[in-house]
Amino acid sequence: MKTIFETFKKSIYNPAFYQSVAGEPLSLGLRYYAKVALLLSIVMTIALSVLLIPAGVLFVKKYAPEMVRNYFPAELSVHIEKGIATANVPMPYFVSLHSITGATATATSTDAMQNMLVIDTTKDFDKKKFEEYKTYALLSNTDIATKNDNGQITIQSLRMVPTMTVNQEALLGWVEKIQNYTGRIVLVGVVGTFIVVALGFVMYLIPLLLFALIPLLVAYIKKTPLSYASAYKMSVYAIVPALVLKTLLNVVGIFFIPPYFTFLVFLLIISLNMRETAEPTLFESK
Repeated sequence: MKTIFETFKKSIYNPAFYQSVAGEPLSLGLRYYAKVALLLSIVMTIALSVLLIPAGVLFVKKYAPEMVRNYFPAELSVHIEKGIATANVPMPYFVSLHSITGATATATSTDAMQNMLVIDTTKDFDKKKFEEYKTYALLSNTDIATKNDNGQITIQSLRMVPTMTVNQEALLGWVEKIQNYTGRIVLVGVVGTFIVVALGFVMYLIPLLLFALIPLLVAYIKKTPLSYASAYKMSVYAIVPALVLKTLLNVVGIFFIPPYFTFLVFLLIISLNMRETAEPTLFESK
């Protein structure tokens, strides 16, 4: 751990350090990068777990059953078999926004959405009817169409949907099963989060192949001998402070970081550490 911390300090600002790593085996840099990525993955997984697990467990234990009872009509039952949907209610069947939100006022605009879901399994999808229903979702006999806030319509076929019956009783049964396996689901979620975060750090090694052109360009401008392999070795170390800073910002709750943030920090690190030195030939590959 001490060695990692010392190397990290040098990777922030130490021109002589970057001159030396240019001639070292790439395996040393990748080993250091892997250790840092492992630590950052653990930190990020813990932070996400603390943030999401309590809220998720509370939702499953308390709010999910309430939502099913409040939002899914007790009399409604939808059956899907071989890509064909049927329902036990008169068609078209409307699940209005007022019934879900409890609102009593009518929409003031004729263009405003009035329904959350409309079911009409007696017909194929009809865009004109979809617009007339002023709904976010329409279930036809073979498709389910949805509209987002921007007005874009997405149509999904039911052909790949397995045979199932969806009603309030079935939904409550699914919620109960999830409640019984909450511990296992949390464990799988934590492990899955760690794997995804760790793979994210591994994937940074790919754009680093392009980032390495920056130190190569700087060396060319300064007429300092530097091979692409050496530039990549330097880049492996220079990207670490950027990843650490980004992870710390994520931990404190700043998740909306521009995608070019990492590159800008990397560029700053390279610029600071590739300044003129008394022995420029140290950049030369060995």
